[in-house]
Amino acid sequence: MSRGIKASRGMRMIGFCFALVGFTVHGGISSAEEGRMPIGVSVQKNIRVVYQIKDDDWKGGIGRGLYYLQKLVGTYDSLAIAEGDRSIHAVFHDSAGYWMLTDKSYDRFKGSKAGNPNKHVIEELVKRGVSIELCAQTMKSQGWNVEDILPDVKIVVGAYPRIIDLQMQGYAYIRF
Repeated sequence: MSRGIKASRGMRMIGFCFALVGFTVHGGISSAEEGRMPIGVSVQKNIRVVYQIKDDDWKGGIGRGLYYLQKLVGTYDSLAIAEGDRSIHAVFHDSAGYWMLTDKSYDRFKGSKAGNPNKHVIEELVKRGVSIELCAQTMKSQGWNVEDILPDVKIVVGAYPRIIDLQMQGYAYIRF
């Protein structure tokens, strides 16, 4: 076999391996997406994010801000970015504040008997290193006390001072 044929086979094998790796890493790409690989992230350490979640919008049976926060954490996990390399804070206030209520307080607030559908997502996010925070001013305006709030939720003096403080520490800001 000539050197040219061996080199050609070798190049095809290398190309096949790269294609296989790309298919595996990206979970299969449809024919419409071929050649359009997603842009990755270059920062893999010291990631700082603050979410402001104030609107009472829903997606997938949970609060929309929680839904997308869960997706962000999942994406970082899939990129093998460790919890220690990221700091994520979610500051809740205004119309979304009631998402932080215990089942009993949630049912009283909403006039329901189903409990808080956000509770399990909040517990999961806290276990995955996310700081879930509720504005004390929202609590005061609604007449809630500490016993009304889920145990993993931290109370902050005010949503805006907290968000400003985190931004001044270099946190990227996302609003919902």
